[in-house]
Amino acid sequence: MKLSLIPLRALVAGAFLSLAACGGAADGGTTLKVADQLHALKSSLDVAGEGQPTDYKIEWANFIGGPPIIAAQTGGSIDVGWMAETPLIFAQAAGSPVKVVAVSQSAKEGGSAYALVVKPDSPIRTAADLKGKSVSFMKGTVLHYFVANLLEGQGLSLKDIKPVQATGFGTGLLDKGAADAVIVTEPFLTELEEAGKIRVIATGAEYTPGLNYLVASDAALADPAKAKAIGDLAARAARAQRWQRENVAKAAPALAKRYNVSTAIAAKIIARSPSKYTPIDAGVIAAHQAEADLFLKEGLIRKKLDVAPIFDKRYDDIVAAQEAAK
Repeated sequence: MKLSLIPLRALVAGAFLSLAACGGAADGGTTLKVADQLHALKSSLDVAGEGQPTDYKIEWANFIGGPPIIAAQTGGSIDVGWMAETPLIFAQAAGSPVKVVAVSQSAKEGGSAYALVVKPDSPIRTAADLKGKSVSFMKGTVLHYFVANLLEGQGLSLKDIKPVQATGFGTGLLDKGAADAVIVTEPFLTELEEAGKIRVIATGAEYTPGLNYLVASDAALADPAKAKAIGDLAARAARAQRWQRENVAKAAPALAKRYNVSTAIAAKIIARSPSKYTPIDAGVIAAHQAEADLFLKEGLIRKKLDVAPIFDKRYDDIVAAQEAAK
């Protein structure tokens, strides 16, 4: 979850939005093709002064969601992608040639950038009240896992609700009466909650591990020059995340501009769900395994996965060093 700039402003038509060169070495050298989601990772790097590597180029591509990024990596057009953890479960089940190379997670207990919400006057008061109700979320993403795990905690399953495919990350379906409950992400979450227009039933902090991944293709990792650049990118992402946590007042204006919200709301968004990069430890793998096991139970994947092989720990020391640096 986590880079705190991870949520998307709105769902737009099509998975692939744009491709643009960004900074780097002036002549030739290695080019790392990086898949972002509506400039979230790029914005985080840029505002922290980490967006301009000198010995390789970054070519940015923008997508909606992790699954199309993994498809692009499988096809060879993307080297590295940024996403939440859930798409990697389906990627591994499908045999996609990708690995998780760096992990960020919540730096604050209870921090989350998304929540399941209802209208203030809704009769739904708790997760148990979702039985038989229509619930909107984006399938194949961490929001899918959020709902599944929330229901599991109530002795329910996805079969006990009416799933509605999300068409955005705001309250559009809720406002239209097309869903009884929806998952809302930032910046909508803080904006709408501050305005008293939604009531939160549960946050992602309680039912998801709050992970975000840098995911590299096997082909890129097998290329020595690209593998070195991936390590540098992981270090830059970790430094940028730390800088954002430690410089909220400086980071907020950039987030406010990208989301078209006030600086005050942007600062609250950052403070609400700060994140940090960490080594890929047993806790990360266990959380990922638990998620895979629940999807197996729900029938969303066909065989039990041993998730450990999807993680590549070669950059752990590089990531850890960024948090330890003074």
